[in-house]
Amino acid sequence: MITGKLANGFTYYIRRNVEPKNRAQLYLAVKAGSTLENDDQQGLAHFAEHMSFNGTKNYPKNELVNYLQKSGIRFGADLNAYTSFDQTVYQLPVPTDDSLLFKNTMQIMRDWAQDATLDAAEIEKERGVVLEEKRLGKGAQERMQNKYLPTLLNNSRYSNRLPIGTEEVLKNFKRESIVQFYQDWYRPDLQALIVVGDIDVKKIEQMIKEKFSDLKTPASPKPRTEYKIPLLNKNQFVKVTDPEFPYTVAQVYIKHPETVLKTKTDYRNSIIRSLYNQMLGARFGELMKQANPPFLQGGSNISGFLAGLDVASAFVVSKPGQGELEKGFKAVFAETERVKKFGFTQTELDRAKQSYLTSMEASFKEK
Repeated sequence: MITGKLANGFTYYIRRNVEPKNRAQLYLAVKAGSTLENDDQQGLAHFAEHMSFNGTKNYPKNELVNYLQKSGIRFGADLNAYTSFDQTVYQLPVPTDDSLLFKNTMQIMRDWAQDATLDAAEIEKERGVVLEEKRLGKGAQERMQNKYLPTLLNNSRYSNRLPIGTEEVLKNFKRESIVQFYQDWYRPDLQALIVVGDIDVKKIEQMIKEKFSDLKTPASPKPRTEYKIPLLNKNQFVKVTDPEFPYTVAQVYIKHPETVLKTKTDYRNSIIRSLYNQMLGARFGELMKQANPPFLQGGSNISGFLAGLDVASAFVVSKPGQGELEKGFKAVFAETERVKKFGFTQTELDRAKQSYLTSMEASFKEK
């Protein structure tokens, strides 16, 4: 793999992988998400992502999506993007045996990096699309989430910066607000391009240098704040109800600093964690196959969370009836405790290893 950084701070990662043949994946990662929004910009990181598909310097209005779809790259299924609390990522799969198409997709990546037009008329068209996306997320789940997130996220910046934003901002923001967000955060020192596939690495590196070296950094760039979720060293409990939510669910989260992968030992431990999650998940799967399972759903694992934290979690969706929540949760903890005391069998480990290897091999071929 080749990595590099241009004089303007733009970073790139290039890896040759011949499987699948004549294919490559391009990713533009922007280290900017909803936590960087001002109060009057809530939802505009996500909105800016949408606008990148609605007109750029070299592909006005719908020309970008139309061109890619005519080239066999499907919007949604292939061509896609997402916005989270801390980042926005654009994904573009492309054939490498069509040199003109590949060159043009690199130009699209360059346009996404800093040349979305944010046309006023297109903003008004997209406003309804994003509001509908927010409307579809409404309901009992959202109402309950709004009640428990401040506790789960310890009243941090994350608790009031959901990427979808607020209806008030989405309905009423002026073009100047989204332009300001875009100019503040779509800049080369916060961006990276990843290219993986059946490619000539040196040619791609030269292409990146030619395409992305002219990206501009603001004269006085805003500091990029790294927001944290404080660990309070105390237990917290929140009970949330909603008349439209059909199930009784209990969840436990134990947050702790994430394990950063720096050494071979760190990577080995991450594999062990994956195997642990897989084997424990298989046990819960067997419990749910019983004739009279102790819960509708249940599980426990260790995973990444937010803001430099990992989380050990357990959950249960209880069966209806008095005492079923307690019964279900005891079953989840009993299974987790059984693993703590007695571990897993060699057969479970062998099965998990084989599944992990198969998954890694398939993933490697598709990179």
